[in-house]
Amino acid sequence: MGGARADPPPRVLVAVAVAVITVAVVLAVLGATRTGVTTDEPIHVMRLRNLFGTGWYALDWDYDGAGPGGEGTNTFVYAPVTMLLLHAWCVLWGVEGWGEVSGSAHAYDLRHLGVVLLGMLCLAAVAATGRVLLGHWRWGLVAAAALASVPMWTGHTMFNVKDVPVATGHTVLTLGLLLSVGSRSPGALLRLARAGCVVAGLVLTLGTRPGMWPGVLVVLALAAGGLLLTGATRRAVLLAEVELVVACTVAALALVAVYPRLFGHPLRALPRTSEASSSFLGGAKSDRWYVPRHLALEMPTLLLVFAVTGAVAAAGVVWAARRHDRVPAVRVALVGAQALALPVAAVVMGSDLYHGLRQLLFAIPALAVLTACGMAWWTGRPRVRLRGPAAVVAAAALVLPTVDQVTLQPYQTTYVNLAADLLAGPGSSPDARPGGDYWRVSLPELLEAAPLDRQLLCKATTDPASGRALPFANAGEAFSTSRSLDCREEVNGPLAPDGLPVTRALPVTEFDAVFLGPLPGDCTRLGDVRRRRHGLEVVVSTLGRCAVEVPLLTSTGARVDDPVFGTGAAGDLWRHALDGWQQWPGDAELTATTPVAELLLRPASPCARSGCVLVVTGEGPPDLVATVEGREVPVARGASGALELPVPPGTDPVWVTLTRRSGGVLGLRMSALSLAAPGSTPATEGRP
Repeated sequence: MGGARADPPPRVLVAVAVAVITVAVVLAVLGATRTGVTTDEPIHVMRLRNLFGTGWYALDWDYDGAGPGGEGTNTFVYAPVTMLLLHAWCVLWGVEGWGEVSGSAHAYDLRHLGVVLLGMLCLAAVAATGRVLLGHWRWGLVAAAALASVPMWTGHTMFNVKDVPVATGHTVLTLGLLLSVGSRSPGALLRLARAGCVVAGLVLTLGTRPGMWPGVLVVLALAAGGLLLTGATRRAVLLAEVELVVACTVAALALVAVYPRLFGHPLRALPRTSEASSSFLGGAKSDRWYVPRHLALEMPTLLLVFAVTGAVAAAGVVWAARRHDRVPAVRVALVGAQALALPVAAVVMGSDLYHGLRQLLFAIPALAVLTACGMAWWTGRPRVRLRGPAAVVAAAALVLPTVDQVTLQPYQTTYVNLAADLLAGPGSSPDARPGGDYWRVSLPELLEAAPLDRQLLCKATTDPASGRALPFANAGEAFSTSRSLDCREEVNGPLAPDGLPVTRALPVTEFDAVFLGPLPGDCTRLGDVRRRRHGLEVVVSTLGRCAVEVPLLTSTGARVDDPVFGTGAAGDLWRHALDGWQQWPGDAELTATTPVAELLLRPASPCARSGCVLVVTGEGPPDLVATVEGREVPVARGASGALELPVPPGTDPVWVTLTRRSGGVLGLRMSALSLAAPGSTPATEGRP
C-alpha cells in the first residue's frame, strides 16, 4: 500500500463496485427532491441572510446580549463557504438573486442537489486516494463503492449542508497531500492539481466548520514532516514544502476574503471554534465508549470488519517502512489521520457527541479507503483457497447495505446494522426498533394524508415522569428554541417552504405531533412512515394525536425556570403556554410570535369558586385583546406593570386566547403567570 502495486481486485468485485456506486448516486439524486427540509437548513438560510446584511454568519438571536461571537453564542462553530457555494448554484439556476436567499421549496431542492454534487466529488476523491495507495484504479472504484454503500453517507448527501461538505473538503485535502508525498519529478499539471486540492480542501473544510482546524493541522504536519523522510532530493523536498506553504497561504487568504469577521482574527477566533464545537451542548460529556459503540451499531458489519483489517494492515505498513521506503508509511498515515485523529481525540477528551456518528462523518471517506485496503489484504493472500471466498465476502459487504439503502429510500440516515436490530429483540414492534428519523425528512410523506385540523408540532416533549406528551418542543440545548408554535407557523421551521394552511379549532383540546419510537400513552396513532431494513419492518416516524393536559395554577404561579429552555416540570411556564409561544436561547421570557396565542390553566381553589385575576408578568401591545372561554374580557395593567385579566367564577379549565385588534403578530412577552384575588392589586384601566 502506498508504494508497491497491490494485486488487482477480482473482476466480480469491480463489477459490483460499479453497480453499487451507480445505485447510490441515483438514490441520492432522487432522494434530494423527495426528502423534506431538515430543521437545520432554515437555520443556515438565516445565517446566510445575516451574512449578507451584517457580515456575520450568525443566528438572529445571537444579536442579543454580547452580540455575534459573544459568550453564549455558537457563531464561531460555522462559516459560510458551503452556503455561499449553494447560493451561487441557486443563482446559476435563476432561483435566487445574488444577495437574496430564497426560502422556497424549489430553492431547498436545488441546495439538496448541490450537496449531492459535493458528495459525488468526495466519491471521486476517495477513488483517487484508493488508486494512489493500492496502485490500481479498480481498487479506487472499490474504495468509492465502500463509501457509497454506507447508508449514513448516502442519506446525508441528500441534504446535509454542514457535514457532507466538511467530509468532502477533508478528503480532497488528504488527496492533495498524498500526491505531494513521494511524487518523483512531478510535472506542472500534477503540481497544479495537488496544490488545487490542498487549497480547495482547506477552504471547504474550514470554511464550513472552522473547528476542524486541529484535524487539518495534524494532516498538514504529517505531510510536511513526511516530505523530509521520503528520501527525495533536497531540491525536490524544498520545492514540495514551498508549494505546500503557498497553497496554505492562498487558502488562508481566500478564507479571510470570504469571512473576515472570523478568519481575519484567527488567533482570537480559532481556539473558540474548536472549544465551541467540542462542547456544543454546554460541555455535557459523552462516555468513552460512545464512538466505538456507535461504530459497532451504525456501520455495516462486514464493511467494518474489512475497515479494521485495513487499519491493522496500514499500521503494519507504517511499521515495516519506518527505516527504508517511507513513502507508503507517510501516505497511509495521512489517510489514517483523517479516519482516526479527531475521533480518537473525541474519545480521549469525552467531547459531547450526539446523534450517533453524524458529527464524525468527515472520517467515513478515509474509513472507506481503509476498507478497500482490508479487502486488498484478504484477496491478496498467498493461499489461493482464501481469495475466492474473500472476494465473495467483499462483494457481499458492498451489496447487502446497498440493498438496505434501496428498501429505506430516501431515509438512509435511519440505518443501523443487523446487530443493532437483533439487540432490540427479534420480536420488537416496528416502532420500537432503533434509528428513527432524527432529521424529520419524512415529514412530507408522513403528513401527506393527515387531516391537519389540530395544532401540529414537528417535535413534542414527553414528560419522563408521567409519560405524557406535552404540546411544546423542549430545545434541550443552548443553541435552539423552545416553542409551542404550530410547525406550519414556524418561520424557520421544516414546513415553512411548503406554505401549508393552518386550520385548527380553538380552544385546542388535542394536538398532533411527530414522534420517533413508540407513542406516549396519551396519544393515538394517526399515521406513520414505514420502511424495511434487513427484511424487518421499521417505523421511521409516527404522527400521533394527543390529549391536552390541563395544568393547575396556584397563587404561587408558574414562571420560566431556566433562561435557556423549559423543563416541562410542574410550575414551568411551558405547561400553560399552550400555543403560539417561542423562547430564544438566553431569553428569560416567552414571546408570542404569531397573531394568535393561547394560555391554559386550572385555577386552584378558592379562585374557582369566587373568581380571580390572572396576572401575566410581561409586556403586550396596546391593542391586545383577551378572551376567556370565548368572551372578551378587559385587560388592565397592574401597579407592578403586569397585565391583569379577570377570570369569572366557576371557570374550569380556563382557556385564554390572545389576539390584536389589528390582526398583526402579537409580540407579547411573558415571564410568569399567577392568580390573585379580585382587587388585591390596584390596576390601571385601559389597554396595556
